[in-house]
Amino acid sequence: MRMIHKDQIKPQRSLVAHDSAVVEGKVVRPTELDLPMASPSKAHIGSRHQNYYMETITFKVEDCIFKVPRCHFEHKSEIFGTTFTLPTGDGVRAEGQTDENPVVLQGIRSVDFQALLKVLYPLDLQQILTDKDRWMTKEEWISVLKLSTKWYFLDTRNLAIDQLNSRADMGGVDRILLARQYDVPNWLQMGYADLARRTAGISREDAEKIGWETALQLCQVRENALKTNNSSYPRNLERYANVEGAFGEEFKQAALASAPYTSTGEPPEMTRTPCETYYDEESDE
Repeated sequence: MRMIHKDQIKPQRSLVAHDSAVVEGKVVRPTELDLPMASPSKAHIGSRHQNYYMETITFKVEDCIFKVPRCHFEHKSEIFGTTFTLPTGDGVRAEGQTDENPVVLQGIRSVDFQALLKVLYPLDLQQILTDKDRWMTKEEWISVLKLSTKWYFLDTRNLAIDQLNSRADMGGVDRILLARQYDVPNWLQMGYADLARRTAGISREDAEKIGWETALQLCQVRENALKTNNSSYPRNLERYANVEGAFGEEFKQAALASAPYTSTGEPPEMTRTPCETYYDEESDE
């Protein structure tokens, strides 16, 4: 028998590569051990809701940064809606996407902007439902009227007008001043009517606020009403007629100025003027 020395035995070639391993009887390469299985090209996440999938916008007002949903500014304001559609330069990131590059609102008070946001994005629904009258102060509603007029939030402007109109602390002088500043023609008529009908005369302070010429005209209206009615100053439509006669042209101009804030873009049409309605309500008391 031929003897074979152990040095003459050639080792068999392994069928498993040196960089592989055997797992449960199968040859597996390291890449298969270490890496997860490939995922599909792109899984379906879901469709975005048309109303409740919101982009945000960042503003800087004075030294305060605000980040809110973009939807109301884009769809409820003519000014912002137009601004957001303007193209940006190549490679330029649009303002309002980061805290470092916000939309800067120059000349706006932070307190006014907060009041507007309080209406656009209310945080305390329970308070609105249970204590609506104390939810917003008179000053806050004036801030809302101011900015909604400036930026053409027409629905919000109408809401502010309605809320202020129903407040007991809105006197005749308030109505006149706000009417002139924010183009609310009804308030101008109602304010003049209020000063013409009240028993107390027009104070020096009120005269300075509304203007001395206006105050003198109202004094004339009051005097004419006294001459016409031989009584101690009754409430009747005589003063309404005198107010309309003295300030009719101003009322027309105020109505024209308010046209951009109506849904039709035309001056409001009234079958009965606010003065007429105002005096009828007073006569029923």
